[in-house]
Amino acid sequence: MHRLKIGQLVEVDGRLYDVVSDKAGGVTLEPAVTVTMRQAYRETGGRPASPQELKALLGDVPTDGEG
Repeated sequence: MHRLKIGQLVEVDGRLYDVVSDKAGGVTLEPAVTVTMRQAYRETGGRPASPQELKALLGDVPTDGEG
């Protein structure tokens, strides 16, 4: 038997579900509304853009200096 953790993404019969709190001290499954970037890259064969690629794509986008 596997223990599920809140925040975990699980697959049941080919569908993805998020493990969430059931407000009574346990967990329940809800249809996944988010996918991690790692999963998205795995599914699409993509990869993160390099800083040089971002600059080429976005140009000089003003920033607020936070990151």
